[in-house]
Amino acid sequence: MKKYIKNFLILTILLSFLFTIGCSFQSSKALKPVKISDKSIKYSNEKMEVDLKIPVISELKDKNIEKKLNDKIEKYILSFKEEIEKMAEEDYKAHKETPEIPYNLHSAISQYTVKYNKNGILSIPTILYSYTGGAHGMTYKVSYNFNLNDGSEILLKDLFKENIDYKSLIINEIKKQMKENKDMMYFDDAFNTVSKLEDNHPFYIEDDGIVVYYGLYEIAPYAAGIQEFKIPFTTLKDKIKFDF
Repeated sequence: MKKYIKNFLILTILLSFLFTIGCSFQSSKALKPVKISDKSIKYSNEKMEVDLKIPVISELKDKNIEKKLNDKIEKYILSFKEEIEKMAEEDYKAHKETPEIPYNLHSAISQYTVKYNKNGILSIPTILYSYTGGAHGMTYKVSYNFNLNDGSEILLKDLFKENIDYKSLIINEIKKQMKENKDMMYFDDAFNTVSKLEDNHPFYIEDDGIVVYYGLYEIAPYAAGIQEFKIPFTTLKDKIKFDF
């Protein structure tokens, strides 16, 4: 009887060990970086020019999540293009009806950069540029931060452990960097704008920190461009939830 119990315990330990190895192997596979490739849409006519680079995710184990994320990105970029196309149609029609009204070739351009792609997290900031006439075009930055394990979108608050006042951490760091950048002419109410940080404020992730940014005209003049503030993980220390 004792021999039977001993053999049973040995078998149980062995199976437990093999199960642990199997789980670790599956986990490491889940954290494998995904492949990102381009879907390109490019054409021009008498009304507008289009040059879109759309990121396409592949080699994700869960194909339903993969499709969901790709659909989300593509839908937004195509809706941006369609909005400019609609404006081009209206402006071109007005020009044809009244030639005195000048018409400028409209543009819809998109690019992207993969900033983080490991540990089950993907961060892709995209740049959308439009021109519909006037002195200059407009540039927008839209970032996609995904948890590849469940397909959820990561918000700023999701990065931090519970009961962490992450807004104060980020706001104070941004204001510190603004004060140090003495050459930048921020708007008079820029500090007040920064103090109103929302849970869904745009950001993207890099290997060594998160980058929080503000669009054109939000806290500085157009010529200053999109304002970015990198907050190193070393500054956030043990307050971050994920293992970057």
